[in-house]
Amino acid sequence: MIELIGFILPPIIDLINKKVLDSRARFIVSFLTCVGVGVGMNYGNLSVDSLGDVLGSIGVVFASAQVAYKLYWEKSVFRKKLQE
Repeated sequence: MIELIGFILPPIIDLINKKVLDSRARFIVSFLTCVGVGVGMNYGNLSVDSLGDVLGSIGVVFASAQVAYKLYWEKSVFRKKLQE
């Protein structure tokens, strides 16, 4: 499920970043979006003991979103249509 969410995130992040021109700011927005999704996935069991699980979820969501972006979304026809 986490990997599927990471695959879905690139178009959502592109929509959020539509007006952001600075590449560093775009990266920060994408990272914070992944952090929010990773924390949200573990919302029911947030505690000091589950910090490793939360960080692991954030890492998997961020990595899968970056991979999906680079392998497919960056050069896709759908992205070009979305940016118009």
